[in-house]
Amino acid sequence: MSYQNKKSTGERSVGLIFVVLFHVLLVWGLASGLAHDLTAKVSEVLQTKVVEDDKPKDEVEPPPPPPDTKIPPPDFVPPPSFDFVPDAGPTTAIQAIAKTPAPAAAPVTTTKPKGKPTNTKPEYPAASIRAGEEGVVGINIYVTEDGRVGDVKLEKTSGFDRLDDAVLKHVKRAWKFTPCMEGEKPVACWYPLNLKMQIKPE
Repeated sequence: MSYQNKKSTGERSVGLIFVVLFHVLLVWGLASGLAHDLTAKVSEVLQTKVVEDDKPKDEVEPPPPPPDTKIPPPDFVPPPSFDFVPDAGPTTAIQAIAKTPAPAAAPVTTTKPKGKPTNTKPEYPAASIRAGEEGVVGINIYVTEDGRVGDVKLEKTSGFDRLDDAVLKHVKRAWKFTPCMEGEKPVACWYPLNLKMQIKPE
C-alpha cells in the first residue's frame, strides 16, 4: 500500500469521526435546549395570533337620539274677570212674587153617575123563564160626558148566557145617566153595577 492511500484512509476516518460528532452534538442540542426554545417560539406565535384575533372589532356607535321637539307651554294668561251688576227692578219684583203664597187649590171631587127614572129592567128571556134560569149579572158601564152608555162590559156572569146577553143589550140600548161631575164639569167615567135577574121578584 502506498503513502497516498494511507493518508486518504486517515483523512477519511477523521472526517467520519467529525461528522458523527457533529450529529451527536446536534441531537444533544436539540434534545436539551433547541427543542425547548423552538416550542416556546411556536407557542408565542400562536398566542400572539390568538390575542390578535380576540381583539374586539370596532363597534358601530348608535345614532344620536332625536332632538327634543316638544313645544314649551305658552305663558299663563289669566282669564278675564267679569263683574255682573244685577238690575234691582226685576229682582225686587221676582222676590215679591216669590214671597206671595200661592192660593190653595180647591179639592176636586168626582160624583158618581145617576140612572134616569126611565131606566127599566131588561126583558126576561122566555126560554130562561121556562128553564127557571136566575142569577146576578155584574156589569161595568162606560158613561160618556153627555150621559149616554158608550160601552158595557160583563164583569160577573149569572151562569146563563141568555141572561147575560139580555142585560148587556138592554143596558147599552135603553139606559141613560146623569154624567159624572168633576167640580162643575161633566166627565166620562166607568160605573160598576150588579143586576139581579129573578123570575118572581121578591
